[in-house]
Amino acid sequence: MCNTRWIAGVAIVAALWAGAAAAQSKRERIDTLEDRMASVERQLENQGLLEIARQIEAQGAEIRRLRGEIERLQHELERARAQQRDQYVDLDKRVKAAEGALTAPPATDASAGPEADYQASINLLREGKYDEAAAGLQDFLARYRDHELASNALYWLGEAHYVRRDYPAALAAFDGVLRDYPGARKAPDALLKAGYCQHELKRYDQARATLRRVTQEYPGTPAANEATLRLERLAAEGR
Repeated sequence: MCNTRWIAGVAIVAALWAGAAAAQSKRERIDTLEDRMASVERQLENQGLLEIARQIEAQGAEIRRLRGEIERLQHELERARAQQRDQYVDLDKRVKAAEGALTAPPATDASAGPEADYQASINLLREGKYDEAAAGLQDFLARYRDHELASNALYWLGEAHYVRRDYPAALAAFDGVLRDYPGARKAPDALLKAGYCQHELKRYDQARATLRRVTQEYPGTPAANEATLRLERLAAEGR
């Protein structure tokens, strides 16, 4: 009887121990699974943060690049504006210096004739009305191609194109002075400004050759001095 009770007690203890062991094992498996899930969640979270960090860094780099591009464009715009102002001032000085001393014979009727037409176009040029001046000079050349003022008219037509940054048209006019009116009073300036146009058109080899011609063919002249300065500028730019 006592043995039977003892055996029953042992069986109960064994059963309880087995149940507890099974429960502990199940708990351990649950804990392990939860740990794994937590680990996976942390990895996903870390990966997400890493991706966000990468995106932020990429966006920062793009912003820096765009800022640099904006600064470069602003610098180029300011340089273009300064160059445009310099061209206006240079043209005004040339008109006043060259045409102020013009001694063309007066026409019988001051309001008509080639001299009056020419002077009217020069006045427009001096006033900054470049489109009207160019149209007037072109009309003058169409009607008075052989007039003694024709070479001057063609030169100032080139200047009107140049100050409007129409460099191909300006170059054609300056080349026309040299080709059609060899020995003209404006030939040194026409050759100089042809070199300027080639520079602006990025034809750097041609520009250097043309500017050297100015210094060689017209030494000691204002045109030669300006050509020397432009050659120095080309060298400084590494052109």
